[in-house]
Amino acid sequence: MRTLLVASAACALLVPLSGCASLKQLASALMGPKPAQTEIRALAALPPPDPAAAVDRLYGRAAEAIKARDYALALELLQLAATRAPTDVRVLNAQGVVYDKLGRFDLSERYYARALEADPHSRIVLSNMAYSARLQGREPAAGVLQALSEPQTTLAGGPPAEVVPMPGGGS
Repeated sequence: MRTLLVASAACALLVPLSGCASLKQLASALMGPKPAQTEIRALAALPPPDPAAAVDRLYGRAAEAIKARDYALALELLQLAATRAPTDVRVLNAQGVVYDKLGRFDLSERYYARALEADPHSRIVLSNMAYSARLQGREPAAGVLQALSEPQTTLAGGPPAEVVPMPGGGS
């Protein structure tokens, strides 16, 4: 009964004291501290992101996906990279590699052709085109074989450019 009497008295005092500062302090003490308000400022001082770095990261993740044989993820990453750098030979070549892995030779040929348009002397693309033809049970085109048989050009008197195969084997 005594608890009911104290509760009734507290309720009766709440209404008249609702505008009182001490009641607000009591309420905040009972409720705990307010969450800190976060101030959001414009990040104008930061430089814009480097699109080439984003393409490099996407390409790297796609290469890992190809190694893991997760071709769906690799294609997603490569398509995103291609929207940012539509003439990047690495991206176009990797798309051709993935389509070779999936047995979609019609699409792999299309991407290899686009990669050669971007860099007609890419030995990696030429090698992958030859490999793709062999996967299909046919001989590589004569132009591809001729380009592959030509000696590599040197860069500013240095050693020949290194031919690095695509991850996933055979390309």
